[in-house]
Amino acid sequence: MHQPSPPGSGSPVGARRAPTRLLAAGLALTIATIAAVGAYTFREIRDLRDRQTGISDRNRKDSLQLLRIQNDLSSSAVLMRDMADRAEPYPMPAWQPAFDRLRTDLSAAVALERTLAPGDREPAQQTRLESANDAYWRSLDDVFARAGAGDDEAAMQLLRGTAIRQQRELDAMVSQFLVANTQAQEEAARANRGIYDRVARDLIALVGILIVILTVVGTWIAIQNRRAFEEVRDISDQLRTLSWHTLRLQEDLQRSVSRELHDDFGQIVTAIGTLLGRARRHAPADAALVAELDAVLGIAQQTLDRIRTQSQWLHPSVLDDFGLEKALERSVEQFERQTGIRTTLVVEGPVGSIAPQLSIHVYRITQEALNNVARHSGSLEADVRLICADGGLALDIADHGTGLPPTRSMGLGFVSMRERAELMGGRLHLRQAPAGGVTVELRVPDVVGAAAATAGAPA
Repeated sequence: MHQPSPPGSGSPVGARRAPTRLLAAGLALTIATIAAVGAYTFREIRDLRDRQTGISDRNRKDSLQLLRIQNDLSSSAVLMRDMADRAEPYPMPAWQPAFDRLRTDLSAAVALERTLAPGDREPAQQTRLESANDAYWRSLDDVFARAGAGDDEAAMQLLRGTAIRQQRELDAMVSQFLVANTQAQEEAARANRGIYDRVARDLIALVGILIVILTVVGTWIAIQNRRAFEEVRDISDQLRTLSWHTLRLQEDLQRSVSRELHDDFGQIVTAIGTLLGRARRHAPADAALVAELDAVLGIAQQTLDRIRTQSQWLHPSVLDDFGLEKALERSVEQFERQTGIRTTLVVEGPVGSIAPQLSIHVYRITQEALNNVARHSGSLEADVRLICADGGLALDIADHGTGLPPTRSMGLGFVSMRERAELMGGRLHLRQAPAGGVTVELRVPDVVGAAAATAGAPA
């Protein structure tokens, strides 16, 4: 039964209540959305705190390696003292095996410590540690060389003078690193726990206040939505940082797998091929057996070639050994050989000055762009041009094919290239030529600044 409408209303009462119900439903949906966003954000912050704890664990592992280095240095100091005091009736060359064992362990510890070093440690400090270690062992090599030549007096003077002093300096340097690690770990752990806990409490309080305010006063919806958008933007920045971290982990994993393939499986297949070749040479005059051995030997060689190709694809060792220019030359040659697409490479400027953490991104972008040329363009030619000038970097990969598809849907490959470009502080664009073909353009205005930024990014 409907109640009469007020004079002049011109509409039933039920019709006037409908907007109220819609607003209430919208308000409830807004509250539920904010609560969900708050829970999601809280979970993300908690995950970030856990990741920061992982960084602290890495710092502790680095400290353990420094303690290992310090222990080896202490052992070497004891050996040098005994050798200098002539406490044992041994000639000086007889002490060399003991030092060689310590040298092997110390070199391994220094190499492992380099991978675990904190991100805030200056590269010059790490270089100074490695240089001091190399100088120390060169002095000991000189000591044993002189002792082996019969000049015990000169060897003893070098031991008591230069070698002992270098050992003490190296030990003092490691002690400084340990103290700095301990202080940094304590301060970082305390600060990070306080920051994340405070942010979590503030976020929970903020969500509660928003729910109360939106329940009582609907006009606050617009203001709180603006705050929500700001929070979403912050979360997006955090997710971008996580994606950069994922790229680093991906490169580290691919480097490890590449080394395993090349060093372990490659050597195993090489050994199999050698044994098959030896068996073929000693095989009796049996044509069928020789043919079967040749077939197996061919399979082993094909397997070895595939292992090398996969190892190169996962991580180009030539990039670490000879630099970006040689790595690009090798990649272009391999691409041209596999696809039949004639590819030219032009490199100008001081490409060798590009930092390694940027070189791998330039290499991967080139690799992905050439793969897209082979898969989508239908072009018979491709051009790669890398120019370093005025502190910047410009990379162009062009084809002469069919151009961009009408929908211009970009896959994960393009997303990965764009992420790498932004990680370098640059921009990636696709430009279509009027006559057909697509050019992938990478522009990094400040290579030095980008190298410093990526070196200081969260690991």
